[in-house]
Amino acid sequence: MALAILFLAVLQTTPSRAESPYRRVLARALERAEKQLLASANFDVDHSRWDDPWIVQTEHYEVRSTKSYSQARSIADGSELMRGEFVKLLGEGRAGRTGRQAIWIYPTLSAYKTFGNANGAEHSSFWGSYYASADAALPVATYDPNNPTQLGMWVTHSAVHQFLEQSFGSQRETWVDEGLASYFALFWDWHYGASELERLKKARMFVPLERLVQEPIQAYAEHTHERFIELGMLFHYLLNSCEVTKNGAGGDPTTGPFQEFLRAAVRGQDVSGTEFAKSFDEDAALLEQDFKDFDFAK
Repeated sequence: MALAILFLAVLQTTPSRAESPYRRVLARALERAEKQLLASANFDVDHSRWDDPWIVQTEHYEVRSTKSYSQARSIADGSELMRGEFVKLLGEGRAGRTGRQAIWIYPTLSAYKTFGNANGAEHSSFWGSYYASADAALPVATYDPNNPTQLGMWVTHSAVHQFLEQSFGSQRETWVDEGLASYFALFWDWHYGASELERLKKARMFVPLERLVQEPIQAYAEHTHERFIELGMLFHYLLNSCEVTKNGAGGDPTTGPFQEFLRAAVRGQDVSGTEFAKSFDEDAALLEQDFKDFDFAK
């Protein structure tokens, strides 16, 4: 339609001259095509209803949003990029469910809670998104907080849970499961994570690491945000900064003791014999102190 309108405009602005039969026929054909397209086009499509949302698809995801196409596009593209990071760290898993993974962005908190209450959503009671493994579509469910960065963090957090279960099965280690979700969520804003960690230090709100790695998901109902910040930044430290656990610690820049531990843990393997597990058992208190003392701002 745009091409037809442009062509007509060109014809109308061409210097006056005797029109050939060909030009007259072409102009009439373009006019008919334009009228047909205008008649069939619906510029008042309402995608604000959940039964007819904006839908954007990428290779691995299908995002539904009632706010705007741009929101759905941004989350779809961002999730696709983040999935590449999941695979880079953890590797490909088993051949899981075929088809695109669903991400549903509900317009309001109440609509999100209604869906969550119908699907046994433990997470939805204290976090802005969750992986709805009880629903047949297996979606990531969230709602629009009117903050694109916050939305990206929420979606990524739950997309990690979705990826882990679809690729490796149900996770046994809560701290590994939540730590990975929190680590990747902070990709959206590492500076925010670092500043929040400083706040936790000053407020003396750190959960001791030996306790953090043992507590079940129910413990996250209190101080949820603070726990996720601590875990996310801890994983960042162990993978990228801690001299004995980071990638490259053994000479190979593509892997390290903590990454090897994570790859075994998400696959349900016995991790007690891994280099990281042994060092953690022996020096958990020292590791915790080094983590607290590390200057993420630098």
